[in-house]
Amino acid sequence: MKKHTYFFQIFIIPILGCFFFSSFGDRSSSAHDDPNAPVPSFRALKVDAPLTVDGLLDEPFWRNCEVTSNFIDIRSQKPAEQQTLVRVAYTRKYLYIAVECLDDNIAEIRASERREDRSFDGDDWIEVHFDPPHNHRGKYAFFSNPLGARADASEGPSGVFNRGWTAEWDLAATIQADRWVFEMRIPFGVMNYERKDDQTWGINFTRCLRRTDVTSFWNYNPTDYYKPRHFGHLTGLDLADSEFDRNFEIAPYVSTRVDFNGDTDTIFQTGLDASFRLTPAITTAWTINPDFGQVEADDDTIELRDTERFLSEKRLFFREGEELLNLTHRLYYSRRFTDIQAGAKVSGRWNDTNFALLNIQGDAVHDETRHGNTTVFRALQDIGEKSSLGYYLSDAEFDDGHSRVAGVDGYFFLTDDWRYRMQGSVADDRMENEIGRITKDRIDYLGSSSLIYNKYPWDIHLDYTGISEGFNPTLGYIPRRDIFGPSFRAAYNHASDERWYKRLYASFDTKLYENENGKTILRDYSFDTDIVFHNDYGILLGHDEDFHDPYDNTRTVAGVSMNNSDLWKSMEVSYGWGQFEAIDYDEVNVGKRFKPIDRLPIRYEFTIRFEDDPIGKDETVWLNRIVFDFYFTDKMWIKSSVQNRANSIHNLSVIYGWEFVRNAHWYLVFNSVGDKEETGNSIFTKIAYTF
Repeated sequence: MKKHTYFFQIFIIPILGCFFFSSFGDRSSSAHDDPNAPVPSFRALKVDAPLTVDGLLDEPFWRNCEVTSNFIDIRSQKPAEQQTLVRVAYTRKYLYIAVECLDDNIAEIRASERREDRSFDGDDWIEVHFDPPHNHRGKYAFFSNPLGARADASEGPSGVFNRGWTAEWDLAATIQADRWVFEMRIPFGVMNYERKDDQTWGINFTRCLRRTDVTSFWNYNPTDYYKPRHFGHLTGLDLADSEFDRNFEIAPYVSTRVDFNGDTDTIFQTGLDASFRLTPAITTAWTINPDFGQVEADDDTIELRDTERFLSEKRLFFREGEELLNLTHRLYYSRRFTDIQAGAKVSGRWNDTNFALLNIQGDAVHDETRHGNTTVFRALQDIGEKSSLGYYLSDAEFDDGHSRVAGVDGYFFLTDDWRYRMQGSVADDRMENEIGRITKDRIDYLGSSSLIYNKYPWDIHLDYTGISEGFNPTLGYIPRRDIFGPSFRAAYNHASDERWYKRLYASFDTKLYENENGKTILRDYSFDTDIVFHNDYGILLGHDEDFHDPYDNTRTVAGVSMNNSDLWKSMEVSYGWGQFEAIDYDEVNVGKRFKPIDRLPIRYEFTIRFEDDPIGKDETVWLNRIVFDFYFTDKMWIKSSVQNRANSIHNLSVIYGWEFVRNAHWYLVFNSVGDKEETGNSIFTKIAYTF
């Protein structure tokens, strides 16, 4: 009887809520699409002239462009003291963007990042946001810092950046006497868009000025200010005659890896990634034996406790449409796919629906490695002006079983401030072991419903979650299962120029979960606060009371931070104490970023924990992590990630990269990974070319 009750709670109620709100929710008119809507708007100038991308703004057509400005400081909610000037022009093939960042103390500009597609930590930067279908649910983001280093990303309705998305576009920046200036040339063909006249796109601009710790927006809304539902308008886009560029991209590679762990093993690989556009709004991608298109190290792969961590995707094949697959409860985690033999994918937008369909032949790893063929389909349908209804299907057919999942999810705006979010899924898993004995054969369920209030400075969530004991699909990332119950979270996040603090964040979280038998297995309470004062010092305080059957765990932490506005001078120190699984502990954490020379940014973290076991055994556990880059030139660099923990656990990666001609890269990598039982060492070299 209990299981039938839970099935109704976790699956039927969310599904009914989903279809109720999709039918009756978000009845607001499309006021934001109205040319007279109260959002800033400016017109793009259509030109025939080419743009020399040099950051000088010396083309005659820039003088004829409409100029927009009046960026708003998010802390004072008034016009920013250091303003920004923006112009947009376009041809049949390209968007041209010109931005001037005025600065009356240009000598104090912050700029150190020189590599593409990296976070501009500690740098001044500008983000240009585009919402080409103007459906208020997704965006493309293009970044520049004062050195002209570029980065890009995409975002879907989940609000999570897909930093794996990347495109070919041109950027150049110059630093002048009272401003830094950049020009972008972005092909229409790198984005999903429509070929028709008199279009209005959603657009916004964000500027970060590190010296004064000011972030400003062209169109500012204190709630969800990064989201496309709060963008302004870019008008005058006549694109019916735009050049339809298939945007063919082919990226072959060859690589060799030598493993030396007592025995020497040499592995030679070659593979290919290819993509092109079927229509201006639909892209297809194909891969044979893919490798990482951009060789990178995962910075943080070791923690004090051995739990699985969620890592971002970096492979070229997965870049398009990945943002659609970021569900609240992750039914799909692309890094489950390891040794891929071949794959095909199509993604894009059709009418009012975004979609992604992929098929992969190869290995998937979740607890153990399984080989077979996997198909994943995801669709996200626009409902009203801002809401969405999603559908998910996956079928993994392995040599020794299958894992199939079906789900529906929705995000519905009841008003501008109140939302309802739901997700319901069913999983069918059947697995065999090496001798053909069935190890799992069951159907499981997942469901969640959330009522959300979000209006600056408050963010409040009331949730109910139910996940049955065996809900652990091969492609999923579901850290906790066999839980049924409510959770509540309230957060206050306020920035001010006039109060006693510069930034105040405080949150309270609580969870109460039972298992399928009605036994309380988790009861959590936590409070956290983080305050930054106007002198750039900060304090953090937190306390957790957690019952995770059968243990009562506690943790209290207090810390201080210094020089919060200047990343390379900042430092954090914290002290924590409590009890975890009947072991008392004291813990010290130190975090420091510094840059001894301009081309050598370093991140350092150290944690030491003193544990007092109830049986009288004392132990000291520590974790040391250092990550740094060194730039020989803008096209040649070394990145190193050194992580080591007590008990001889370590992960060392050293990567040398060189773009020896445009779009051609050579990588040389040394990697050493060790645990309590063994150490694996390897040297890897790779040449990749994109054309």
